[in-house]
Amino acid sequence: MSELKAIIVDDEQHCIDALQTMLQKKCPGVNVVGWAKSVAEAKRLIDELQPDLVFLDVEMPYQNGFELLKLFEKVHFDVIFTTAYEQYALKAIKFNALDYLLKPFSVKELQDALEKCKEKKNNRGMKETGGVSPMDVFLQNMKTLQQTHKKIALPTINGLVFMPVQNIVRCESTGNYTRIFFTDKKNLMVSRPLKEFEELLSDVDFFRVHNSHLINMQQMQSYIQGEGGFALMSDGAQVEVSRRRKADFLKKAMQF
Repeated sequence: MSELKAIIVDDEQHCIDALQTMLQKKCPGVNVVGWAKSVAEAKRLIDELQPDLVFLDVEMPYQNGFELLKLFEKVHFDVIFTTAYEQYALKAIKFNALDYLLKPFSVKELQDALEKCKEKKNNRGMKETGGVSPMDVFLQNMKTLQQTHKKIALPTINGLVFMPVQNIVRCESTGNYTRIFFTDKKNLMVSRPLKEFEELLSDVDFFRVHNSHLINMQQMQSYIQGEGGFALMSDGAQVEVSRRRKADFLKKAMQF
């Protein structure tokens, strides 16, 4: 594979210097051709140098890394986000199955992220993605925060499937995997534990009613009273509500 031309975007010089040193010493095949400390500076540099890869800090003053990407009609470069433990940013990145490094990161983590980036480049055009990249879906999601237009990237053994959130009825835990049930009665086994979906979808009207079940409250038709009770879903499923979660569930249900 030919050498990757990379740009680093970060508002802190010591972070730029540290990453540049790691790349030069430990990551052959990556050539850092420039760096920028602001969104405006990064936009000019990317237009001028046309990099293959951008290491993009999320939290920057005035404009963040996400806003840089909105300036491009089409993102023709790969992105590895670099971020500290900032919950909103990390959730947005994970939601769309994008590559990221949590500061401070190790050489091994950097090498792994680069390897994933190269694999993704080699696998581009898979039928499962329908020619749509995680970055395309991310930018689409950034244009609207409404659930009805938001898509989530679902990792399977064959690649990624992009699904509108409102088409998900419920999620059921199967060990370290999760089975996703959709409004068209189809289902999909996804290589991600239920806890991750709980974290990603809690802001878009999903509620974990049981250790094994996460439901889309918008897809609940009725509630059957009982010790914990049951949520009757639009696909006909009766999902048990645990006694421990019943009070919080009913409080959430009253909002609909």
